[in-house]
Amino acid sequence: MRPFLRSLAGLLLCGLGLGLSNPASAQATPSPGMREAFLAFFPMYEMARLRQQALSNAPGRRVAALNQFGHARKLLDHRDRSVTAPNNDTLYSSAWLDLSLGPVIVEVPDMGKRYYSLHFMNIHTDNIAILGQRNAGGGPLRVALVPPGWTGPVPVHSHRIDADSNDLWLLIRTLVDDQDDVAVVTRLQDAMRLLPPRDEVHYTRQKEATPIAPTAEQFVAVVDEFLQRNPPRGRAAQWAQRAQALGIGPQTDPTRWSGLGEETRKAWNDAWPTLRAELLRPQAIAFNRKDGWNLPPPGVGQWGDRIAMRATVALRGIGALDSDEAMYLNTLTDKAQQPLDGQQRYRMRIPAGGIPVQGFWSVTMYQIEPDGRFFFAANPIGRYSIGNRTRGLVANGDGSIDILMQADAPDNEKDRANWLPTPRGPFRLSLRAYLPSPAFVQGQVALPDIERIGR
Repeated sequence: MRPFLRSLAGLLLCGLGLGLSNPASAQATPSPGMREAFLAFFPMYEMARLRQQALSNAPGRRVAALNQFGHARKLLDHRDRSVTAPNNDTLYSSAWLDLSLGPVIVEVPDMGKRYYSLHFMNIHTDNIAILGQRNAGGGPLRVALVPPGWTGPVPVHSHRIDADSNDLWLLIRTLVDDQDDVAVVTRLQDAMRLLPPRDEVHYTRQKEATPIAPTAEQFVAVVDEFLQRNPPRGRAAQWAQRAQALGIGPQTDPTRWSGLGEETRKAWNDAWPTLRAELLRPQAIAFNRKDGWNLPPPGVGQWGDRIAMRATVALRGIGALDSDEAMYLNTLTDKAQQPLDGQQRYRMRIPAGGIPVQGFWSVTMYQIEPDGRFFFAANPIGRYSIGNRTRGLVANGDGSIDILMQADAPDNEKDRANWLPTPRGPFRLSLRAYLPSPAFVQGQVALPDIERIGR
């Protein structure tokens, strides 16, 4: 599994990228300006960290080159432990793009009626564009990514995206129906192309190290480097201007930290544990709750001035899609608000017609690990999710579908066809809806209950 997939977790993780195991001994309450600088630029640090990880030449690591794709080639199962809350519906193609030398072209073949999406994120984790079945049809596509302020020629293209940063992350999600479909998707991935204006050797390499547990000095140095690589615009320029006295700004002077003065350096170091710990607090994201499910907060991917939400999502689940493209709902409890546990048996009734989506929907089962992460659990039929693409589901007379969730196989044939195996202990469910209806996005659709039906 390629390193770029580690953070595609939805709003789930806690502690990645913060390294809270070694806080400084002295702690202080951060000033409002320091807190704003940290929250505003923590997403940039995380993007820099993931970029360096993906493009690293560490021994034994499979990496993708700059402006080239790295493809995931298999559906994950219970043996895969590099991705928390793994996706069992799509294969990812990832690329770290650099537009500093001119436009980069992305080519995608004809995808037919298959769901796919090209998800472009700027260095601040804003979703600057999402192209796919929803708004570009089945393809083929030839997308020109144009750097900010570019006045030169732009190659022939079918779609143009004017980026607001030179460094971008592109994620392509391609639907996979089942294991037999993987080979088809692999051929589609092989037909994807990235066409930069120059070879990789002509681009400026990332200089500063990006440890998962940075010091305040390392954080400031990385942010400064990436502000120089990506001259701040709009809100970022305002944040950088206000944080100038704290060392935040577009430059790479190695003496910048020592030149800040002892008082400012001490303020950063003393406040650093508090700044990091604040992102771990559960109230950092206020989930909406409907029919027992946690819904993502509105505006995910289009952050605006909501720097606390932006930073928290960058920590817990970087790479979130806009809600009109996909919504991920989660629950740890049944309809009686009791914790879900594989020692019990449950039934979830999907209404006739299924979940109102134009793409696809699925319900995924996760075993809860002692450290709070979520993985697939081994089961005798190798089924980790059920959805509108699952073959052989048996409907009730009214068209609804009862999904049976229990650890052991049900007794009768119908229930076995609709069986979603649980682990023996606590579990979590995720409902994924791709291209959800406007009513679903607005919370106007009743969500399926999870009813305990015995042991």
